[in-house]
Amino acid sequence: MDQKKPIAKSKSAGKTDGIEGSLLRCEVNANTGEWVKPSSCEKFHITTDAKLPQIEFEFKTNLPPPYDLEWSIRWIVQSCKQAKNKPRFKPKHSKTYTLQGKSKLNDKKWIASLDGQVVGGELTVNVKAGEDSFRRTIFILGTEPGKELVSAYLDSTPDKDLAGLVKKIFKQETNFTHFYTDEMPLVSFDNGYGLGQATNPIPTYEQVWNWKKHADNVLSIVKSKRNSAKKYLSQDNRPYTQDQLDLETLAFYNGANYHYHAWDAQSKSWVVNPNIACDPKESNKGWDVTKEENKGKSVEDLRKNKKSKPIYTGRCYAEHINNAQ
Repeated sequence: MDQKKPIAKSKSAGKTDGIEGSLLRCEVNANTGEWVKPSSCEKFHITTDAKLPQIEFEFKTNLPPPYDLEWSIRWIVQSCKQAKNKPRFKPKHSKTYTLQGKSKLNDKKWIASLDGQVVGGELTVNVKAGEDSFRRTIFILGTEPGKELVSAYLDSTPDKDLAGLVKKIFKQETNFTHFYTDEMPLVSFDNGYGLGQATNPIPTYEQVWNWKKHADNVLSIVKSKRNSAKKYLSQDNRPYTQDQLDLETLAFYNGANYHYHAWDAQSKSWVVNPNIACDPKESNKGWDVTKEENKGKSVEDLRKNKKSKPIYTGRCYAEHINNAQ
């Protein structure tokens, strides 16, 4: 595996987050000026309730105010394996999240508010006091909320009718896990983020780090997918059940390149799409059995047949979730 680029490179990078191949490397020598707090490269953690930690910066100078402060925080997206404590790796599409701001200080102290956003990564603060310059870099990391807290939050939202579906998605995607063992958000190889492995639309910086904002985003996506599922199932005034609507919604969430249901003209009802054979060992993998090379074959035969190219489809994603309940 290629060596990954850290956020800051230095021959004397004194502190990291303790994970081999980590994204976070703090360049101790880049910190300048005399600071009271925080310590160089100190770690702070977002709370389990998705609140920004109290981070107070204080510097020493004999010069009078006002002082000019600029801050910036960034996080370079890297994917992580399902196994714990493994180095991250470059995803399909590299991305760096950033946020910055500035303030006029009348005191030698500043509490990081980050424009009210709950985000993590490498936070760097620069202060100008006359001719004196101050620079300090620290880390903001995440804290896993856990299934109970996430479930309670979903149950408290206005879209309670969708909470059950979102819970199924979180269980399927990450087993209610938002952060990796390096205390930074989960990222799949194809840029799926957090609890729900949200990919499209690309989540904002805060939707990646703040699990509540992430849950809100997934709820919004599922609501949109449910509307698409309703439109599909209700065409020509065809009847459908709540279970059919839920399954079609899950298929849409995963992409729905093949629908979960197909209309059966003979029985005049929606039936499970017979054109796809799903691999029960995979979350969304199957085969289009209308293709000549796949016709009449068992799943075991399809796995062995080199000509039988698998597809990744919402049809099998929904089936896998349904069978796991």
